[in-house]
Amino acid sequence: MRYLLLPILAIGFLITTAFAKPQLAEVVIHTTFYCNHYDVCESKPALEKEIMLTTGVKSVVIDSKAMTITVKYKPKQTTPDKIRKVISQSGYDADSVKADPKAVEKLDGCCKKQE
Repeated sequence: MRYLLLPILAIGFLITTAFAKPQLAEVVIHTTFYCNHYDVCESKPALEKEIMLTTGVKSVVIDSKAMTITVKYKPKQTTPDKIRKVISQSGYDADSVKADPKAVEKLDGCCKKQE
C-alpha cells in the first residue's frame, strides 16, 4: 500500500502544476499619439498587432486619451524593455525610448508629429 502512495502523490503534483495558470505581469507604458483621431486610425490595430506578436504578451489596451499602452505579459518570456522596443519600432515613443525615425516615416501622414 505504501508503494502506491508516492506515485499517486507525484501524479497529483504533476497534474496540479500542469494546469496552474502562469503568473502575468503588467506594465503601463507612456507614449505620445499625434493623431487626433487615433481611435479610428489604421495605426491602432497595426500597433496592437505588433505588440501582440511579441512572445509572452497576452493582452494590450491602448488608451489614446491617457496616452498609455497597458500590456499584460509572461515575465519568463518577455520584458518591459522588449515591449518598449517593439512600440518604438512601430513608430511611437515608449516611455524614455524614442520612436524609431524610419518607423515614423512609414506611419500614416496624420499620425506623424507635426513640426
